[in-house]
Amino acid sequence: MNKHIFILFVLIFIGCDHENTVEPVTLFVNDINPELYRTMIQMNQERVLVENKIIRLSELKDRYPNQRQMINRSLDQWRPLLKNLNETVTHTNNQVEDAYVAYKINEIQGRNQFSLISKTLLKDAHAVLAKAAIIKSTIENALHEN
Repeated sequence: MNKHIFILFVLIFIGCDHENTVEPVTLFVNDINPELYRTMIQMNQERVLVENKIIRLSELKDRYPNQRQMINRSLDQWRPLLKNLNETVTHTNNQVEDAYVAYKINEIQGRNQFSLISKTLLKDAHAVLAKAAIIKSTIENALHEN
């Protein structure tokens, strides 16, 4: 399963436009800051889970159009979380790519720069994951209470 998660991460992390840089950038993050690497994978996993919930809710809305209002309330709870995760993943990916390029230009400067950047990114990523967990838990608890 870890192999599948890694492949999913690589595809999401870099995207189709950057196929030639997938391995070096991914290895760079894992080498310089393994905790950030694991957190980025976790953010992508959360994003995929939320995307799947939104897809399933949308399908449910299509099957039961008379219940659109109730389903839309649920969708309105999940969509901001997905937006937040997407923005954080994009921001983190851009910062990592910037640091990787700096690293390649000057390994010593890049390593020092990425160490500083990665600490901030890790803090931000942990904050987003904590917020996502709270929101997810709140939404799921509210659904179970009904």
